[in-house]
Amino acid sequence: MAHPLPVGTRVRHYGQQWPAARRGTATVREVKGPLHDGSYEYRVTATVDFSRQPGSDNPETRETWWSSLATIPAGAAS
Repeated sequence: MAHPLPVGTRVRHYGQQWPAARRGTATVREVKGPLHDGSYEYRVTATVDFSRQPGSDNPETRETWWSSLATIPAGAAS
């Protein structure tokens, strides 16, 4: 998959393999890179509970950084 992903892209983390994750569990807010190894860093707003699908009881309000090595666009196969 091509990186960098644009700001606003719906994404999921490679560790989220459950089917609901395919719709995305975070949104890209900022991109940094390329880094020395060619990867990028994405500042995302992600779900509060990483292990559950987004919803009113699990909003995407947690800000964190994900490596492009672990970030998959929503709907893409792993």
